[in-house]
Parts: sequence; structure tokens; C-alpha cells
Amino acid sequence: MTSDSPVVFVVDDDARVRDALTSLLASAGREVAVFASATDFLRADKPDVPACLVLDLELQGRSSIDVLRTVRSAGSKITIVVFSGHSHPEMIRHTLAAGADAYVPKNGDFELLLDAIRDKRATVAKHGTPR
Repeated sequence: MTSDSPVVFVVDDDARVRDALTSLLASAGREVAVFASATDFLRADKPDVPACLVLDLELQGRSSIDVLRTVRSAGSKITIVVFSGHSHPEMIRHTLAAGADAYVPKNGDFELLLDAIRDKRATVAKHGTPR
């Protein structure tokens, strides 16, 4: 990962989701690095360029809430977009409180995900996601 363009990190334990997001983001001109687990992501060397993390809420093994807290406690300003099949308001509030910048449901609205990656405030404001 030596490009000067921002890298989008995708952490999802479902290979089909990783592949779909890689194709979507590559078609949008983004460099993508994929990780099958939270542990793989946290252990990886990451470039110094500004980046975005697209994080599945339910991961095998280590909790994604733990990932959020670990990344934020390290002082990282990376944009974190949680991409989840869950849409319960309490789950969304809990995730945002743990450090996510945006919460996008896995309902097939990939333009919403791209909006969140481009500008996290647009998604939060547009959909009234509780902060």
C-alpha cells in the first residue's frame, strides 16, 4: 500500500461481502485493503495516508466494538463506518458512542455507503442517525 490516495480498509468475516465491497470501492477509484478479522486489521501495518475503515458489526472472535475503542483510544482520526445488517436504534447509538463516525445498514444501498466514506457527516445528517 504505497499509493498517495486514501485507502479504504474493509474488515468483514464474510468473503462475499469483502469481495463485493472491494469491487464497489475499486470501481469508485479507491484503493482497498481487506481483512477477514479484527485481529488481522489491528495487527497490520497501515499506511500514513488518510483512510477510512468499513467495519462489520458482527465479527467472529474479537468484538467490533472493541476494535472501535482500540482505534479511538490510540488517538486515530480515521473515519470509521460501521456496515451492518442490524438496524436497531439502541445498537446504532451504542456503536456511535464507541467511536464510529457513521452507521450504514447492509440493505443494498451502496450509494449510502459511498457517501459515508466520502463524507461521514452527510450520512449521519441525511438519515438522522442518533449520535
